Amino acid sequence: MAIALGMVMVALATGSILMAQGDRNSAVQRRELGGSILIGDGAVSRILLRLSQGNNSILLTRTYDPINPKTGVNYLGADSAPNSGDEGSVAIDQWTGFDLSNTPCYQQIGRAAPDLALSGTLANGEPYTIRAYRYDKQKQLGTLLVEGRYQNQLSLMAVTLSIEPVLENFPGVTLIAYGPESGKAVLRGRSILGLNNGNVYYSPLSSDESSLTGISAPGDTNRPQYLKALWASPADTIKPGKLEGKLFACSLAPDIPLVPQGPDLVSITTSKTLTGSPSGIQSYQIGRIELSGSDTLTVDTTAGPVYLYINAASESGAIVLRDSAKIRNIRTDKQTPRIGDLRLFVTGQDAAYTRLYNRSCIQNAFLYAPFDDLQLLTSGPGCPGGKDTNFEGVAWVEELYSSKNDSSNRKVTTLDMSEMNKVIGPGATSGVFVPEDVSSLNDVLEYTDWPVRYRYGSIKEWRRVN
Repeated sequence: MAIALGMVMVALATGSILMAQGDRNSAVQRRELGGSILIGDGAVSRILLRLSQGNNSILLTRTYDPINPKTGVNYLGADSAPNSGDEGSVAIDQWTGFDLSNTPCYQQIGRAAPDLALSGTLANGEPYTIRAYRYDKQKQLGTLLVEGRYQNQLSLMAVTLSIEPVLENFPGVTLIAYGPESGKAVLRGRSILGLNNGNVYYSPLSSDESSLTGISAPGDTNRPQYLKALWASPADTIKPGKLEGKLFACSLAPDIPLVPQGPDLVSITTSKTLTGSPSGIQSYQIGRIELSGSDTLTVDTTAGPVYLYINAASESGAIVLRDSAKIRNIRTDKQTPRIGDLRLFVTGQDAAYTRLYNRSCIQNAFLYAPFDDLQLLTSGPGCPGGKDTNFEGVAWVEELYSSKNDSSNRKVTTLDMSEMNKVIGPGATSGVFVPEDVSSLNDVLEYTDWPVRYRYGSIKEWRRVN
């Protein structure tokens, strides 16, 4: 009995020791796990701070999703959710080596190349690693996956962010240079209005002041030089217009995919109404648009966006509006029409110009004509609303030309400018207005080398991943 009692006591003692050791091991594991979670959270905060810097913010709209060596597939996958089953076996790396710091407009503002490190340590020497980042263009969300390590424990933190561009210095009027004679503006008294977005980006090599490489804001001492470069100096107009935005002597090269789609309407030569669709973007192909008198192409975008692909192949132009003809983006729900909901893509080349005569108007539209001109031969304003304008929206075109508004204006002879060198609108100052809200064009920013800066607007989710 004594021996039996002794054995029981030994068993109880051994059990107590083992339980104590287990509790100790669990405590150590809990401490290390808690430490790794703290490291992961701290690393996320540091990385978000780095991504908010101008040179690194461009990475917020690009994807980095390498292969997880333990699983043989991506960390996040197309749905940006770890362990959801849609992970692929092809690594995606749009971060490494991405650098636009050598392009003119980036150099102009001194924007450096991204320098975000994929791994690092916090102050106590504990390591962390960026495992993946996925950007969802449709939802404008970014998901960041960060691993924190504390001694023998790892923790993965997934953070989902809303991504939005900072639209300061937005290119409301972009003159696209594909050669030595393109990328210029010849304003000769025309106005470009828009206090925040009426900015002009042009090619200095094609201007009348090829040595300029900087920026000019209204009131700057260098303003006269920049006005001369755009044929907008006092020597070019008897009645000067207004240039309310900044002038950037740097050439942008947007490259939006031009893939004509939708039903073919052949040509539009009389009043017509087109409507959007609640199921998505409604596209149409059009040979050319030529309207006169009071004819109006009305595009109702209440239900959804409308994209028009104008495939002009003749020398008669892609869009020609005379008299008081108009192309208008409207809504019937009392909401303000969004510029990005009506897009005019001129896919023809050489002679596929957009030409406005008399008191015609294009209103609330995005005009993209990378190989052709926007020509203002108007005699006065034509857009409803009372502004001194014939085009209201955003224009990314090869050149912007206007007719003289006085016989003493300088001539332009680099192209066949016979009609533009006529005094069609004596004293006319009507031109372009770029509205304040251009957020509906956020998606096209990825197709240009404009030095956009992105930021995360809010944190949608911050969680630990098993």
